[in-house]
Amino acid sequence: MKRSLLVFGSLVILAACGDKANDKSPSRSTSPQPPKARTVLEFLENPEALDEAWARCRNDPGGLGATGECVNAGYAKERLMMLGRERAIQSLKR
Repeated sequence: MKRSLLVFGSLVILAACGDKANDKSPSRSTSPQPPKARTVLEFLENPEALDEAWARCRNDPGGLGATGECVNAGYAKERLMMLGRERAIQSLKR
């Protein structure tokens, strides 16, 4: 009898631990959205932002390297080296 009462009490405690109704943590729908990634054109038109983003991305390629911001900064750097700033901007505005 004591054993079954102990098992029943343990199950009640475990069930209460998994109760979502009393969960005070923020849900995914209310979490703030990450900032929108800047475009390649925005980076080409703002060299300071490109240099800042590129420095962050190169410093953490495993963590930030695959984000939209870093991918776009990489493409902007590539176009900048291949075409120069003015031609790169004009090629994207067509």
